[in-house]
Order: sequence, then C-alpha cells, then structure tokens
Amino acid sequence: MTTKLAPPITSALTSALLALALLSAAPTAQAKDETTPITVDASFNPADAATRGFTIADSTALKGIKRVAVPVFAVEFITADNVSAQTSGFASAGRASVTSYYKLLGVGEADFQAITNALYLGFLAELQASGVEVLDAQQIVVAPTYAKLVASGSPAPIKTDSTIVVSPPGLGIYGFAKMGGGNSAKSKSVFGALADVGSGFAAVGAIGDTIQLARELDASLIEVRMRVSFAQLTNENKGFFGSLSNTAQTSAKVFPSIDNVMFGVQSGTLRSTLTMKNTLTLDGAAFSEVREKKASTGEMAGAVAVELLKFAIGSKDSSSSTEREVVANPAKYKEVVGAGLQSTGSMLVARMKTER
Repeated sequence: MTTKLAPPITSALTSALLALALLSAAPTAQAKDETTPITVDASFNPADAATRGFTIADSTALKGIKRVAVPVFAVEFITADNVSAQTSGFASAGRASVTSYYKLLGVGEADFQAITNALYLGFLAELQASGVEVLDAQQIVVAPTYAKLVASGSPAPIKTDSTIVVSPPGLGIYGFAKMGGGNSAKSKSVFGALADVGSGFAAVGAIGDTIQLARELDASLIEVRMRVSFAQLTNENKGFFGSLSNTAQTSAKVFPSIDNVMFGVQSGTLRSTLTMKNTLTLDGAAFSEVREKKASTGEMAGAVAVELLKFAIGSKDSSSSTEREVVANPAKYKEVVGAGLQSTGSMLVARMKTER
C-alpha cells in the first residue's frame, strides 16, 4: 500500500474511516488454523520465499532507496493462548462447551530480548549488504521528532498476561507497529477489535511526524513488526455441522511459528506496506514437554460446586476446561526461533532489494 500525505484531517468521521482503512492494511491477529503454513527447514530459501510471500499493493515508496533508518523494530512473543468450542444443543440435548488454555514456560523476557537484539543487528547488516546506507540506532534516537513519536507510543517492553513485545535497546514502539497484535483468542474478541481500531487512530496521528522524521534523518524509514507463537489451536466444532456434535472438542499442535509480519517503508510522503502472507512454522524440538497443569484445591472445589448447582437446577449443559503448560528448552528455543526470525528478516531484505 502506498499513501501520499493528505491535507490536514479536520473531520472526526474522516479520521475514523482512515484509521479503519489503515487497520485493514495492517496484519491482523489470526487464529493459527486460518493461515497456510510454510515450513522453515534446511531446504528453506528466504530469497525464493520472498518473491511470493508478501502482499504489496504498490511498491513506489521502495523505488530508488539509498539511505535507510529503522526506528521501529518490534517482536511480539505469545506466552499464553486459549481456544473454546461449543455444541449447539439442539432438541433436548444440552450444550457442551470446552476451553483449553496453554501457557509457555521455560523462556522469558531476557530470552526474548536477546533474540530480538541479535535479530535487529543481523537485519541492519543484511540491509547494508544489500547496497543501502544504514543509520544506526544512536543517529535515530537523537532526532527531535523521534522523541515525539516515542512519547505518543509505548516504551518497550509492552507486557500483557498473554504477550510480551520487545524492541532493541533505546527504540520505542509506536504507530503501525502497535496494530494487530495479540494472541489468537484476542482476534476473536470485540475488545481486541476495538483496541486495534484505537491503535489505528494513533497510527494515523503518527503519519505526519513519521514524514518529518524521515526528513530530519534524510532517509527512508523502515518499520518492522513480527510475532512468534508457540501453538496452533483449533476449535473442532467450528461451522454448522461441527456444532451438531454431542461433544465439544479443541485440538492443539505445539511448535514455534512466525506470522503477523509487517514491513512499512516511508519515503518522503509515500508509504508502502508489505505483509507476509503465510505463517512460517519452525522445529517443534524447541519444546521439551507439554504437560497438564495441576489443579489447585480451590479450583477442584469450585468445579464440584458448579456441577452440584447444575444437578440441582436440572441443567443438561456441560462445560469443562483444561490447562496445559508448554515447556521450552531455552537453548534450543533461542536457536530455532532466532534462526526463523533471521530467515524472516532475510525475506524482507530480499523483497526490498527486488522492488528497489
């Protein structure tokens, strides 16, 4: 997508429509069973994958680039996710529902930060090797407009109960990099959609300052966002026929994956956005164990109380939940995820070089 700077926006309705349009162009948090995966293994070639792996409506902002700066570089790590399934309960049959919760253990913020730092340095080196001049982070952070943009965004890391977004030291997260994040459960939530629309407004507000920053640095600006997940969760009762089943079922496949990849380029008043079409699936050997979480005494007592209440009121509905812990091997996780992210960065650089 290529966008020229428009006249000042004075209408709230116009702002809303522009925010929604930009939101539709940004990568969205999709359930992992809705994407077509590509396996990253010994045969994976980033340059070949780059030729068909991105959606880009117009690459005008990429043409003739000679000098670049990377002021936004965000990697989101999903640390918890969940999926629910429910039957329809036709006729006299009660409805059945189940929710499965998964949590990533064995790695944490320090590991995610180390992976991101190495990825950023490798990405800058590949950009330079591709034939463009690359400004380092210190040249970016001293620019007056950069401080304004960071103040409008969020300092890294950004943490929730299910994700952590990290960035290289000194860099903040603002604008389009804040859009479309979260785990697969968030994408199905009304509140998640509203949060993304709010981020869309913030991204619109940042456009003018982003253009000003490009002028101050005399460079094209590159903004990068990626997401790393740890499980593909599926509602097995999805659709009409699935809901007719007597049993509510979910399933999970546990492996690291990379998706929600955005590569935005601002050259003067022109903006191009590349989004990766496919999920990249990585080696499941990054995880050493998947285990059931032991229920506490309070949780077991609560479950018994719910069942007694259902019996007392004659309810035929049933519900259950499971909690599982996915345990990473820290060294193997950093090796596998780090290599996968580096391959993703190589894809971005290769496509940029082609479009230049």
